[in-house]
Amino acid sequence: MAEVRAFRGIRFAAASQGRDLGDYLSPPFDAITAEVERELLGRSEHNIVRLELAPREGVDRYGFVAETQARWEADGVLMRDEDPSVYVTEETFEFGGKTQTRRGFIAAVRLEEYDRRVIFPHEQTRGPWVEDRVKMMRATGSALSPMLVVFQDDIRHSVGGIMRAVTGGPPLETATMAGGYSLRLWQLKDPGTLEVLRDLMRDSPIFIADGHHRYEAALRYRSAIRARREIESNEAVNYRMMHIVSIDEPGLITRGYHRVIHGATPEELGRLVGRFEEVCEVENVPTPDRVGMAWRPVDLLNVVGSRDDGEFVFGIHGLQGGFKIARMSSVEAVGLTGEDALERSDYSRLHSEILDVVFEGERVDAAVDFEYEVENVVGRVDSGEAQLGIVMRSIPTHEFVDIVTRGDRLPPKATNFYPKPPAGAVIQSLKGSL
Repeated sequence: MAEVRAFRGIRFAAASQGRDLGDYLSPPFDAITAEVERELLGRSEHNIVRLELAPREGVDRYGFVAETQARWEADGVLMRDEDPSVYVTEETFEFGGKTQTRRGFIAAVRLEEYDRRVIFPHEQTRGPWVEDRVKMMRATGSALSPMLVVFQDDIRHSVGGIMRAVTGGPPLETATMAGGYSLRLWQLKDPGTLEVLRDLMRDSPIFIADGHHRYEAALRYRSAIRARREIESNEAVNYRMMHIVSIDEPGLITRGYHRVIHGATPEELGRLVGRFEEVCEVENVPTPDRVGMAWRPVDLLNVVGSRDDGEFVFGIHGLQGGFKIARMSSVEAVGLTGEDALERSDYSRLHSEILDVVFEGERVDAAVDFEYEVENVVGRVDSGEAQLGIVMRSIPTHEFVDIVTRGDRLPPKATNFYPKPPAGAVIQSLKGSL
């Protein structure tokens, strides 16, 4: 059973004194490009990017983080709340030409091994990324960014009712960030309400939407401490800060998670082209019929479109010029049978039938990058930084639930829940008790 707890969060003191909290926040570590990093560094000398990502090169990254956080705590830049709290959130953002709202809450959730079937993963992880997060946890003694997880509220939407009641009052803090994203934060610390919320969540499985590397890092971090001493039940190291959202929340958006091929040898690139042509029907996409006749990155997303049952579709940029569509016409065409959701996934088929065949062993990790935005895919290929871009569709919510509840794992970076909760709104200390 899921154990959801209040905790004494660490927050930026200056934000509580009237400054916009957005000056201090950043995307999580795996969503920070060099351009975004430069913008965040310019927003405030205390932006959390200095801890969440740390300098990319030239210094001892983990030593830099430890020294920076210690200085911020000594100077009162970061302050810990007196009362154990759950932090209710309301995110507003633009998507699909509309203003979207997503409510949820940030709480500490007890770590569970996956085989207990309380917390469910859905994608594979990469060892170096997990180890990086472990080292960052050792340096900071903190969890700097909340994972995004989803759960199924009860038929009365009881948890949602608590969220709506809390957000009816004035927020504790407000953050405004780039791209039209805003976050409002409330502090829920009433013991009675917290106990009701805890009871409501007790029978709810938790599905990891974003943050597999951070979760597995938390398990590894706790295991290392257990090897040295016994851990008390209420110690913070037993818990991981999570941003929890109902799977029925209207603002829970999924997008495609795209692939970029770079650094492939001529032989690998030749095998990749041949493999696409061997297992897919590859067709050119005509230039759009409009004034200027110019392609926009969004056009490729529109062409990829929505999938018919049993059909696998990928958009390709850079394959012998122009945009192309690659289709595997049916499940049977690649020798699969049955109704397994994992077998029906574009991401599983792309990796098992194409990428893992072409790039053997660890080469797939070196040659395949991930991008959230199709504009970045097109830009990297057009600039020559990358050799090929593969534009993916989003995984439907029902397919995501089917895969997760079966205990199956997708390839790394197969889901793109949007937006990612920012780092720095609330920080969890891993020292002492919650």
